Amino acid sequence: MTPAVRPLAVLGVFSARSASLGASGSSESTRQAGRFLLKIGLQRRSFRSSVVSWSSSSNNSNNNKKTLSYRVAASCSAKGRRLNLEKNTHVFDPATQDAIGVVLKNGSRGKSQQQQQQQKRPASGEDAFFASATTDTGAIAFGVADGVGGWAEHRVDPAEVSHGLCTYMAEHALAAEQPLKPKELLQMGYDAVQADKSIRAGGTTASVGVAQPDGSVELANLGDSGSVLLRLAAVHQYSTPQTHAFNTPYQLNVIPPRLRQQAYMFGGTYFEDLPRDAAVSTASLQHGDVLVLATDGVFDNLNNQEILKIVTSRMLLTGAWAETAGEGIWASSKLDALTQSGGLGLSSSSSSSASSSSSSASSSAFSSASISKSAGYNSLQGLLAASIVGEAKLASVDVRRDGPFAKEAQRYHPGHWYRGGKVDDICVVVVVAVENT
Repeated sequence: MTPAVRPLAVLGVFSARSASLGASGSSESTRQAGRFLLKIGLQRRSFRSSVVSWSSSSNNSNNNKKTLSYRVAASCSAKGRRLNLEKNTHVFDPATQDAIGVVLKNGSRGKSQQQQQQQKRPASGEDAFFASATTDTGAIAFGVADGVGGWAEHRVDPAEVSHGLCTYMAEHALAAEQPLKPKELLQMGYDAVQADKSIRAGGTTASVGVAQPDGSVELANLGDSGSVLLRLAAVHQYSTPQTHAFNTPYQLNVIPPRLRQQAYMFGGTYFEDLPRDAAVSTASLQHGDVLVLATDGVFDNLNNQEILKIVTSRMLLTGAWAETAGEGIWASSKLDALTQSGGLGLSSSSSSSASSSSSSASSSAFSSASISKSAGYNSLQGLLAASIVGEAKLASVDVRRDGPFAKEAQRYHPGHWYRGGKVDDICVVVVVAVENT
């Protein structure tokens, strides 16, 4: 199967993108993961991880103010690389980190500094992500970006704009002295990317969120990256992809004068979407909510119901969500402990033994062994992020299972029999809301 590559968005050039949100059954790897977690009984294990804890307020039924902490993790896998969840799952700890997913810099970049930053980037390919604290405001900012791969035809690294955008947004969030809105943060980051002389061209989509101390979360989405809010085993809210045409998403472009002139000579032009074009939505998180931000490497291979099944299975198996026949599902009191460092309590010895036995019994690219052995975070938010990435990776290389992208391609172009998943870079940021006691 030849993977679909998103072309540079120029008027008159054909491209395609899936916006399918149809439901389908859970994958075999999800069932294997569930059986494995039940088998080992969530035994003790000391992983190295950390947790973000920023206070926010919300009202309960008695009008007493409660505070929420946001526990954040990210996971990624670059196109064409083997899945390595242990290396590529990151949990944010504001006590020891200013941000994750980016290499913070001071001032303008020289060539040697730029090369050093490229070497220190997460192994997310053309995708990028960040999570950052803010100065004095008590808010937390986070987001994902997806570099437009078609720029490679112009000998431009598509990762430059996406990683640069996330880096500058993290820097502006850290320096903020007043409450931020995600669209404003996106504008600041885009302005900085355009002013950065080391970024000569490129384009990116983006999905950015800012969680304020009052408990509100505002999200800005531009293009086909997006977000989905899950609450007690249900999809509570989700973003809709912004596209000009099939697989032609809204995108923030940096267009050098030479290419702009060439397009004009041939009677064409580039799409020049702006941060103000981003779709904005708001939400009020509750105890036990799971907010997922992801690039199209996830949404082209998993629909919202499949993401929900992945998250629900992990939340129930770990005890983060509890369920009874009479009362349904609710967020348990274990949630705070599970999102702390070492909260899942998986012992390395049990993980290793289970990994060897499971790997001999399964040839899956994302088996239960890969969850246990590679999950170097041992916190709930890390498990959720890595599980979504792993399932999306498996679906992307499955030629027998049509994902959302394939179904949409068949609908738009029935003569081009596109089958299977869509190989792409994959990036996920997970935010778990926990009520402080």
